[in-house]
Amino acid sequence: MAVGTYALTSLANLKTYLNISGTTNNTFMETLVDRATALMEEYTRRNLKARDYSYDSDSEDYDKDNAVMDGNDRDVLILPQRPVNSLTTLRVNEQAIDESTGVYVCGWMIDKARGMVRLRCYLFTKGMDNIELAYNAGYSTVPDDLEQACIEQAAWMYKQSPVGQGLLGVSSRSLQDGSINYTTRDILPQVKLVLQDYKQRFAY
Repeated sequence: MAVGTYALTSLANLKTYLNISGTTNNTFMETLVDRATALMEEYTRRNLKARDYSYDSDSEDYDKDNAVMDGNDRDVLILPQRPVNSLTTLRVNEQAIDESTGVYVCGWMIDKARGMVRLRCYLFTKGMDNIELAYNAGYSTVPDDLEQACIEQAAWMYKQSPVGQGLLGVSSRSLQDGSINYTTRDILPQVKLVLQDYKQRFAY
């Protein structure tokens, strides 16, 4: 077994952080990395690591939730996932739109960092499920703060488990600056602080 394709850190990094060299609990720790990643993506409502999305139901990357959108009668659309690394197909009402190659050339332009697509000479005509895309979005290289947050979350989950000699499902923990309540299914406060900048935005 290995961590999932879209895990935000590696087993090796988690073990280094925990100062663990043995292999006895590798599978368990890999599960924790995947679970920590899932918690972080649930909190941000985003898929954080880069992957492909396609409107084509025959494609292995078909993802209706992220690649089929409603038109808004504007020339700008915010995609569900960001940053956008590449856009290969954009269709409005089943009409393919090409990329704009100049200031006076009709087509689409993309703001990769903000995940925004803008049209020249066209609008994203208002409608239901009438905007279809094929694109790649997410972090090709996981930002350091996201990876460290994942490591800390997974490490905490490990330490609270019977394997880490903790009590699985601890509901409270006393800290130097007071007492907080959470369980192994919660996200650590310091992880939440990191994730604030990565939360999904509302569509334009």
